[in-house]
Amino acid sequence: MASDSERWDKIHKNVPQDLTKHSLYAEYCEKSFHRDSTICDLAGGLGYDALYFIEKGHNVILMDISDYALNYAMKMADKNKVSKKLIVKKVDLSDCKLPLKDKNIDVVFSRIGFNYFPYKETRCLLAEAYRILKIGGKGYIAFKSPDDEDDINFLKKNAVEMEKNVFIEGEQIRSRFTAKQLENMMEEIGISDYYVSTYKEEAQDPGEALIKPSRKPLYLNEVRFKKI
Repeated sequence: MASDSERWDKIHKNVPQDLTKHSLYAEYCEKSFHRDSTICDLAGGLGYDALYFIEKGHNVILMDISDYALNYAMKMADKNKVSKKLIVKKVDLSDCKLPLKDKNIDVVFSRIGFNYFPYKETRCLLAEAYRILKIGGKGYIAFKSPDDEDDINFLKKNAVEMEKNVFIEGEQIRSRFTAKQLENMMEEIGISDYYVSTYKEEAQDPGEALIKPSRKPLYLNEVRFKKI
């Protein structure tokens, strides 16, 4: 049986070409970042969002379980001559421990990187994200939403539901928490300055849509919070 690291290496090696760019969600969030922020990109994969943040003038610590993804991100940073602004760390988020000191980061960002853990582990990761933020620092965490009916129907038909809105498909855990469940996590952690909202990430920008057919949009539940 392949390890989680090996499994994600394989996934990243086979990323379709139309996904090899930064996300629209990263653009959406970056507009509200303070200039010259230090960003922790959790489960950031091949680093396209991380490199976009660097392009915008930030410094990034990219964490992921895949050696292949982290090596790829650093090669891209070297190619673009921005390697001094990128730190990569191999981290297994299932350990629910981020290797950073308290109050160390301006922004914690994760786009659908938290969708592979049960409720308690996800709550623990959110608490860790809050811990590493500086006072006044902000978190932007996006989860796949159960509002995508095709996706949730597929999981209900083809996977085993181990707990509410958490499924096991093959060897992979896939969570699809509701906004209410995410609000409950934040309340249980004791984070008061937060909100949960829905976000629909279109598959591509309007210019691309004129050239080739669009993939399906991504339905997200976004948790934003501030360290106080």
